[in-house]
Amino acid sequence: MFVFAAPSHSAEIYKDYVLSKEVYDMIFVHVFPNRLDDYLDGMKQTWWSSWCQAEKKDGAAIDCQIYASTTMDNRDFNVVFITKRPSAAMSDPDEARYNAVMADTRKKLTEDKQKSLVAGYNEMRTIFGQQIFRQLTFK
Repeated sequence: MFVFAAPSHSAEIYKDYVLSKEVYDMIFVHVFPNRLDDYLDGMKQTWWSSWCQAEKKDGAAIDCQIYASTTMDNRDFNVVFITKRPSAAMSDPDEARYNAVMADTRKKLTEDKQKSLVAGYNEMRTIFGQQIFRQLTFK
């Protein structure tokens, strides 16, 4: 017979672990069956090549990543977009930063082209949700 005892203490921030200053902005998307390639083609032109690269150039993002699930039964979400930011403050509204990112984005992707690419997104996917995470490191 096994007997399990409750731990004598709980983990405590700064004593047992620390949280990163960097934040991971994660968007969870459910892409409909047989639409992943079409959706990713559009996202490569909009989110990846334009928006993400402009945010990195501006310093609002450190890195951007896309993950796609390879399991067959994905009822919730099957694609994750991750933007690593230097801090949560980089998610705060900032008109000057927004205008700089939009100007850089427009150099790579005209507004008309962006509108034509995103017009079909609602037939390809549903946004499941968004979360902001910090990396946890045990001491």
